[in-house]
Amino acid sequence: MTPAALRLRPAAVLVCLALAGCTAAPAPDPEPTPRPVSSEEAQLLAIARFTNYDRGSRPFSTVVLEDGVQLTLTGWVDYGAHLGFATVAGDFAPQALLWTDTTVGIRAGEPDPDGNPVLPIPDLADQGWQSHRLDGTASDLELLLTTIGNLGSDRPDNPLLLQQSGAFWLRADTLDGTAVTVFASPPSDQPADDADTAPTADDSPLRLWVDAHGLILRAEVRIAERWTTVEFPDREAPRLELPGGTG
Repeated sequence: MTPAALRLRPAAVLVCLALAGCTAAPAPDPEPTPRPVSSEEAQLLAIARFTNYDRGSRPFSTVVLEDGVQLTLTGWVDYGAHLGFATVAGDFAPQALLWTDTTVGIRAGEPDPDGNPVLPIPDLADQGWQSHRLDGTASDLELLLTTIGNLGSDRPDNPLLLQQSGAFWLRADTLDGTAVTVFASPPSDQPADDADTAPTADDSPLRLWVDAHGLILRAEVRIAERWTTVEFPDREAPRLELPGGTG
């Protein structure tokens, strides 16, 4: 080999390395295409609300916009007692919020060190409570409370009806290290009449992250064309009871 060839070889190696460094990175995996749920997936989704009811009380946290004001809710919903109790925090003094299937009330109340409302629930006869009928059409907050409350049922849903009314599989995912299936819930509990009116995944107002045991770990609720996330950590929560043992 000539001296000139020896001098050229390192340069050629550098060119090869540079070209290798410019090789395009592998393209990311494409987003899964939503599809109607299979029979097995429908059975998993069908037990999700019943699993909440069977658990009794679930901790939750969420952030919702109400008339442009950001509200942070931290607390519990007891699906057996049909009660929710949460701290509402924002650019104002914290408040305690209590709701049932029919009524919502709020009062001043400092949270505990974890951000939850202080138990026991204050007497409803206390003049500090301001209450009115719960109406899911009245405000974004009340729509969210109604939706959270409806995530429990004393019996499993009908898996066949879930398939017929437009439940969709969105993807397999992990949440805090737990494998979950992400579903789009049916936009209605009525079966689609025909293919022309069949719902799509985009029609759903509710998405659910469900683990292999049917436990909901996250929900997304479409409110005013925005998705509001509700986290349901898998940990113990206190049972809720109205003063006087009526919860």
